[in-house]
Amino acid sequence: MKQKLIMDLAINEHSNNILIDSKRYSGVLVNHYLIDEKRSKDLKKQEGEFYVLNFSEELLLTKSDVIKKETQKILKKFLKEYKSKRTLVIGLGNSDVAADSFGVKTTNKIIATNHYNDFLTIPKIALFNPEVTEKTGINSFNLIKLVVKDFKPDTIIIIDSLATKYNEYLNKCIEINNTGLVPGSALRDNREITKKTFNIPVISIGIPLVIEIDNKLYTTPNVDQINDLVSDIISDALNNIFLS
Repeated sequence: MKQKLIMDLAINEHSNNILIDSKRYSGVLVNHYLIDEKRSKDLKKQEGEFYVLNFSEELLLTKSDVIKKETQKILKKFLKEYKSKRTLVIGLGNSDVAADSFGVKTTNKIIATNHYNDFLTIPKIALFNPEVTEKTGINSFNLIKLVVKDFKPDTIIIIDSLATKYNEYLNKCIEINNTGLVPGSALRDNREITKKTFNIPVISIGIPLVIEIDNKLYTTPNVDQINDLVSDIISDALNNIFLS
């Protein structure tokens, strides 16, 4: 099962407790959620901040720069807070499956800089797509652990597609959080990619490209187009931050 969108949790029963701010910018509704220590135990969710950017498909198709601007502001806030000089960007998922290729598609558009030795002022950015165990024969978490040990990043950014139970969020929102990736995700095991696991900040970025109905996952005919547009938004935002 894919990792769930935090908005699902908010809609179900806890929105008044975890929503701390909600603003609209040129058609993009940005909801800011906070799960503190107490609520983390009650909800059995990782403690941390969540931003969910909600938009229409029309806005995505016609004015994606508006969405990119708000996405970049949130990512810049997290990265500025962590003051990272070495960032590992991980794209999870299966590159051969449209609804599961968002992570890989996005990282393939990000500019790696770790191999440049002449540009001392830009941060070191390394990219890694572990693919899925069914393709490599090696558990994704174990591969990530090896790369983290070798590269020694200050921050991990992990990108993956998400699942939702609500049609109004399918293809129409981006979630950014600083809690990382938790069990029930594409890793298909009980090990999480969080600050607790690696002792460094972890930022997670995702978009719901599948909807869960009766414990089955479904997607839409235009998933490739949505995938292309949102991967452009995320990669452009990160490239602008890293190379500015």
